[in-house]
Amino acid sequence: MPVSSSQKRIALLVIGLVILFAPALFLVATLEFLILSGDLALNEISLLEFVELYLIDLVLFVLLGYGVYRLTFWLIENQLPEALDTVEETEAADATDEAEPSGGVNEDRS
Repeated sequence: MPVSSSQKRIALLVIGLVILFAPALFLVATLEFLILSGDLALNEISLLEFVELYLIDLVLFVLLGYGVYRLTFWLIENQLPEALDTVEETEAADATDEAEPSGGVNEDRS
């Protein structure tokens, strides 16, 4: 089933929104933890510090996503072919085992 141009645009929009808002969720979780632990009062943080935390979270989120992407790509290129070869060898061995007679005595009663 071919992917239409509108589906590609929606997918890109969703990915962009995740990249935009996921760091904000991490930022809220970080601020909530700091507030609950007593290390930070919300009135002590300025807008500039808030934006700075958001940008740091955004960069870290993008780097983490890129790292996961590269790791997945490396696994597909290097590890998957070996695993598929092993599966094919196992399937071939199972097929030859099923094709061979069981070794039992076959009595033909006519």
